[in-house]
Amino acid sequence: MKKYPLFINFETMRLGLTLIFIHWMYTVTLFCQSKRHLHEIHCDTTHFYFESYKDSLDDYVFKMGLKKNLITNDERLKLAFYIALNRYPELHKTRITLRHKNINSTMQAQPSPEFIFKRKNKRAYKIFVNNNPRRTGINYQELSFEGLVGWIGHEFAHLIDYNTMNNRALLGFIAGYIFDKKTMRRTERNADRETIKRGLGLQLLDGVAFFEKNNKISESYRNRKQKNYLSEAEIMLDIKRNCAP
Repeated sequence: MKKYPLFINFETMRLGLTLIFIHWMYTVTLFCQSKRHLHEIHCDTTHFYFESYKDSLDDYVFKMGLKKNLITNDERLKLAFYIALNRYPELHKTRITLRHKNINSTMQAQPSPEFIFKRKNKRAYKIFVNNNPRRTGINYQELSFEGLVGWIGHEFAHLIDYNTMNNRALLGFIAGYIFDKKTMRRTERNADRETIKRGLGLQLLDGVAFFEKNNKISESYRNRKQKNYLSEAEIMLDIKRNCAP
């Protein structure tokens, strides 16, 4: 059947109203959940150095490797993954895949697309690590090991957030993140704060400091990071407030 412009406009309007409704439902759910999910601050000022921990990778895999699929040959990345994961015991039995992908940021965490058809406790997640430095101007391999741990910890903070949502709320969140700049900013800053609470504030700071000093970063990526994430000064303030020895 041939579709005329009026019908196309009606379909577009209906899609837009559906996304608005989903985002509204997510906002209501998020407000209710915020009253129930106040995490106790748990952080310290531990440092992680690759040479000091590289012999522990097998032990980490034995302890936390269940349902984890790390599709990479990068031993630094694998070790950083498990060191950060150690600060998120809620995710130890969660199905998580880490793999390289051409994306417009350094890392990205998201639920597997089939989540909508599964129960929350059966949900799987993916963490992508950018393998095309030309797209952002930053090569993740240039991050210090500490910075790598901190930035992966930030991605785990997203997974913790996703785990508080049922499928409808998560779908609404995705719509909000894509179409609402305020949702994106709130989400990323909250993930930074959760990373600090988990004891990875210094590692997060290390990565952000590297980012700010790197003159190869693309302008669009730099602007996005500066608008939506905690600055160096804000991270240091949170560390002093929550994690001072």
